[in-house]
Amino acid sequence: MNDIYDFDCIVAGGGIAGSLAAASAGRMGLSVLLAEEQGALGGSMTSSGTGPMMTFHAGSTQVIRGITDELVRRLVKKGLSPGHTVDSTGYTYTVTPFDAEGFKRELELMCLEAGVTILYHASIESVSLCAGRAESVSLLSCGKKLSARAPYFIDATGDGDLIFQAGVPYAEGRDSDGKDQPMTMNFRLSNVDIDSIRALMDKDASLFPFLRSKIGIQKEASRLSCSGFEDIMKDGIKRGEITFDRDIALFFETNTRGEVIVNMTRINGESPVDPFGISRAETEGRRQVWELYAFMKKHIPGFACAHLIASGPSIGIRSSRRMKGIYTITADDILSARRFDDAVVAFGYPIDIHSSDGAATDSRFLKDGEYYTIPYRTLINASVPNIMAAGRDISASFEAQASTRLSPCCGALGEAAGVAAAIAKRHGCLPIDVPTGELRSVLKEQGAFLG
Repeated sequence: MNDIYDFDCIVAGGGIAGSLAAASAGRMGLSVLLAEEQGALGGSMTSSGTGPMMTFHAGSTQVIRGITDELVRRLVKKGLSPGHTVDSTGYTYTVTPFDAEGFKRELELMCLEAGVTILYHASIESVSLCAGRAESVSLLSCGKKLSARAPYFIDATGDGDLIFQAGVPYAEGRDSDGKDQPMTMNFRLSNVDIDSIRALMDKDASLFPFLRSKIGIQKEASRLSCSGFEDIMKDGIKRGEITFDRDIALFFETNTRGEVIVNMTRINGESPVDPFGISRAETEGRRQVWELYAFMKKHIPGFACAHLIASGPSIGIRSSRRMKGIYTITADDILSARRFDDAVVAFGYPIDIHSSDGAATDSRFLKDGEYYTIPYRTLINASVPNIMAAGRDISASFEAQASTRLSPCCGALGEAAGVAAAIAKRHGCLPIDVPTGELRSVLKEQGAFLG
């Protein structure tokens, strides 16, 4: 017989959304189980080498605050992040570099301080339903099956694993053919000559497309972000040194000076929720990493003496399953900077769709300084109403999810879900019946900006 454990709330997925959902619920008195497949928290930020966080701001307004910004302040205090700094790619307002190892530990500390029970190396096997509600989950960890029960569940897996197992309706990919955005195997390089790249930015901004209208902003950046060298990339493709579609060199300096995260590999045509598809993507991603590493050392200014520290270690996923909730946020909602009465998050990042077919990126920007809000209704559903989504798998169109998937937004969504679970427990109601006025009031008390 399986071991059975009881909690007030079970959170599936320990990325930034799940970790901050668990910590938020725990701080409000709930007993919380946080189940994570890897051996550390942080999700894509630590297990996929993604970084920096983009963006906490809309113009000069900081729109991501609350527990997500608390995480940053804690990292800054320990020297594990320089904090928010100007995005010197020119693409968005700010970036927030961090130390990945510090990120893992700080999320862990925040959860432990809130009394959260963390279960690592845990995969969701199945979800048991009773009278249309989720009753328990079956987990597999270290070859052992465990069952955990709770009145409230939060799916923060990114891929919607919990909602999929529970039979909650979901969408995947773009409407035309179901294809997701390409996956990316990020990698880190040390010993990069950042000063020489800064000097190039000062000398010839035309090499960096998003800087052309923002000349000089790189001087304000405490860590360098770079998007450029299009002609060098095109020549590399023509010569066959680069064998996949990528139109630009994109890299970001981490908390450690001279160390960068390279976000350039592109794996199309594989589903991130197909076991063999994602396995092929992992293999192809590493092949592209080594190809790019050799190319960058040879051709990209500043990289001649660079050293490969790590790839991944897991493939980075931009889009997969998205819950069909009470409301689905759309591209029109974002681009019109819509304000919702039940808003639980405000965000200012553009729609950023990496082509499912080639090298192009479809970028659609809000007006300068504008932000949109995300309604609570995107976190809840009517099919299995005691399951909420938080993070990349909320109810959003394919286009809208290309903005809401960014880590600061996911952290804020996690806080909203965790607080909603606590309020639901307080009232003895389902998440769908949580008073949104009370939810918004508590979030504001905790420092969130809701527009």
